[in-house]
Amino acid sequence: MSPGLVRSTIIGCALLAASASLKSAYAQAQLPSSGEGQVTFTYENLYVRDHFDYTGKRFDAGPIRTNTVITTFEYGLTDKLTLDADLIHVTSKYEGFVGPVPHGPPDTGFYHPTFQDTHIGIRYGAYSKRLFVSPFIAVGIPTHHYETRGHTAVGRDLRELQLGINVGRDLEGIIPKSYFQARYAYAFVQNVEQFGLNRSNVDWEFGFYAKPRVSLRFTGAWQHTYSGVRYPLDQAIPDFHELHDRAAKSAFMRFGGGFTVSLAKYFDLHGDVGNTYIGRNTHGARGLSLGISWRFSRGGFRVGKF
Repeated sequence: MSPGLVRSTIIGCALLAASASLKSAYAQAQLPSSGEGQVTFTYENLYVRDHFDYTGKRFDAGPIRTNTVITTFEYGLTDKLTLDADLIHVTSKYEGFVGPVPHGPPDTGFYHPTFQDTHIGIRYGAYSKRLFVSPFIAVGIPTHHYETRGHTAVGRDLRELQLGINVGRDLEGIIPKSYFQARYAYAFVQNVEQFGLNRSNVDWEFGFYAKPRVSLRFTGAWQHTYSGVRYPLDQAIPDFHELHDRAAKSAFMRFGGGFTVSLAKYFDLHGDVGNTYIGRNTHGARGLSLGISWRFSRGGFRVGKF
């Protein structure tokens, strides 16, 4: 891996946009070599105190606590083609007032663990002298038909196709020991009733090597959904209560930061924090994550830059 770019799994690699989980930069502009790869395990602890309505105004609908484990896998099929996959497990609890009729079936005040979605994709490397460029295509598939109603619904239970591009470059000639990478993705999402939920996402990351084995980063994420239910404006539509969590016209802007420490030639430790600063029809989530990555090679352990 280039010393100017690092692969990072930052808060919320692929979590539910409707519940405002901290989906952030998963930009991977640089590809592993053929036969090399990486397995990453990340634990997230997310907390929601506020909700956002369709105008971006915050309101209190009760706090939510979510614990998520994300397993990601990447493998270099060739020097220019990489296979990516992830699997998400979510355990969430509604901590607000639970009346005789909960907002949704999971909102009982107790944790309810279940698997959410899996994603499988391909990246293609198109490098220039200073710039790493990797277009990608990916599909998202629910692992099973889970509950989609309620504050603590773990996902939308929708299939999607993503098309996008990663870019990244070493900024050594501009700012010593630094790099930048970003990703744009357009998702074609399964419709819910009359609502088309296609969306755009932009994630970015600016990083700096504080020491040869330690990198620090500033991250950001933006999302816009092109159609969907607006809360509370669309309360008059039929089946509003059944639809508004799953078909929300969600949008947000989030910022965060983190670090990666190389523990050995093939193990990295990473940690991140993040917060939702602007949102519409979503949750104001903030939280932290901690994870470990293992790099491997088909011919044995991969020897990195150390």
